[in-house]
Amino acid sequence: MTTAVLCALTLLASNVAAQESAYADLDSCVKSEQVTATAKGAAVGALTGLGASLFGGMKKNDAIKATALGALAGGGIGFVKAYYEATNTCYSKNPGWVPASNITRSATLAQAKKAAKYKPSEGIKTSIMDIDMPESVQSGTASIPMNTKFTVLTPDDAETPVEISRKIYIIENGKEDPMPFTAGKSTEVKTFEPAQHTDTVNFPLSSDFKPGMKLRYEIQMKTEKTPVVSKSKTVTII
Repeated sequence: MTTAVLCALTLLASNVAAQESAYADLDSCVKSEQVTATAKGAAVGALTGLGASLFGGMKKNDAIKATALGALAGGGIGFVKAYYEATNTCYSKNPGWVPASNITRSATLAQAKKAAKYKPSEGIKTSIMDIDMPESVQSGTASIPMNTKFTVLTPDDAETPVEISRKIYIIENGKEDPMPFTAGKSTEVKTFEPAQHTDTVNFPLSSDFKPGMKLRYEIQMKTEKTPVVSKSKTVTII
């Protein structure tokens, strides 16, 4: 085995170890925040390995898996909200733990213009084409893919900043409640070249979601010169 290969393998092993350590720190923080919430009288549910869920089902450390810490009044939806609020608190205290956006170009400028039947006289145009996510998932699923395909077009083919907002709502018995978005930044401004792009999200699913509950994902986009455009989809836990 060559020295270059050995160095590459060593670097890979080091990166994996660092990621696993970060996931463990995040899960530990979430557990601690849930315990604090319990002491204050908040509803708390069972923990899941958040770090592994966010990054596509990486193997969880058995030591990080936690059990139910207890429950007060408020029902299942209170357990779920407590989990995401604890996660959001950990992100607020450790901004470096927030997952980075994963946005890639998915079609050329020419293809995007043709699909949108775009004319320069329309000015800057931002449109959300679709959200690719399942209609239902089994209870206990680690994460839900929520991939949004959108187009940004400008009359002079120049780059333009776009504000992206991502929102999550829990629905139970017809009642909808907002939750913190914990799969990345809830709001950010990014500069895009004119083309079709895909925003890839893996939203971690709390183990406290019960069959019959629903999760609605909404994404909004706007520029300084264009109004808000939005689209949403709902997934049912079965």
